[in-house]
Amino acid sequence: MPEYGYYKKIPRPESIEYFKTTLKGHSKVSDITQLETQLFKITKTNDKEFLVHLTNFYIVGEAEVYEILSNHSDIKLDAIVTISNWNQCTSDGKIVAKQNDIGLFVMSDFLGAINYDGQNFINYISPAELERSKSRHR
Repeated sequence: MPEYGYYKKIPRPESIEYFKTTLKGHSKVSDITQLETQLFKITKTNDKEFLVHLTNFYIVGEAEVYEILSNHSDIKLDAIVTISNWNQCTSDGKIVAKQNDIGLFVMSDFLGAINYDGQNFINYISPAELERSKSRHR
C-alpha cells in the first residue's frame, strides 16, 4: 500500500525500534521512555533526563526546527534527532537549535553527544564532522 509521504516526518516503526534498542544498549543510558510517537525521555546513568524529538526529515534545516519547536511549545526539548543514515542537518538548522538550547543531530552524532551534558552536549561535533571542517579550511 502506498505511504503517500507519511514517513516524511515520522520515523518508520522499525526506525523507532532501532532508536530505542540502540539507546538501551548505550553505556550512558539507564532508561528510555517513549512519551509520544516522536517524543522520548532519556535517563542517563548520571540520573540526568532529557527530551528528544525523533524525526525522519531528510534535511533538518531552520524551518524544520521551528516546526518541531512549535509542535512542542508546551515542553522544553533537549534534542532533535533525524534517524535515517542518509538524513542530514543544515548549519542554519543547528544555529536555530543552539539558540533554543537544543542539540540537533543525525543519529550517529547523537550517539556521541549523549556522552556529554549541558553545552558540551548541545555543541557536540563528531570526529568525522571535525575532520570535514578541517579539510574545508586547508
